[in-house]
Amino acid sequence: MPPLIRIPVALVAVVLKLLAPIALWFACMAVAWFAVEFGSMEHYSPEDKIHPAFQILVQDEHGIRPMRLEKWQGRQVLVRQETEYRDKDGSGHRLRQIAPDTYELFADLDTAMMTQTYRITPDNRVVPLSFRWRNIADVVLVFPLSLVFWLCTKWMFGMIRRKRPKKNQEAGSLSNPD
Repeated sequence: MPPLIRIPVALVAVVLKLLAPIALWFACMAVAWFAVEFGSMEHYSPEDKIHPAFQILVQDEHGIRPMRLEKWQGRQVLVRQETEYRDKDGSGHRLRQIAPDTYELFADLDTAMMTQTYRITPDNRVVPLSFRWRNIADVVLVFPLSLVFWLCTKWMFGMIRRKRPKKNQEAGSLSNPD
């Protein structure tokens, strides 16, 4: 029978002290990514000014392609079926129907990605619902933002740890009648 491998408690404590901040950093990066991802989304009401890069998917003599909403005059046919296109560089678009009259268009450009949601009315009007723009600046923003989250979390845990009385202090105060 092989001998049991005993890992010293001190070694386990050191490994946990090293891994806990790294795990906390990854958790803070996930929170920062979520904040950047959904914090940059613009939701529209009918009277709002829409982003100039907002696109819809149209079909014309050039085929199916995204077109800026401000350039659409109604001559091109609005695409209403789910479709996906990728060119050899990896850029492209994907249209997804998320409700009977609501569509989500994802456009992957060379330097940015856009997700726009819009509704097509029965009289063929486009009602913008939301717009999200992502580029490399968002990725760069995640790192300092996650550092802020990480430092705040470490400070909060430090405050909680300082406020808790230690067991030795409690035992000493109970045995001392003064």
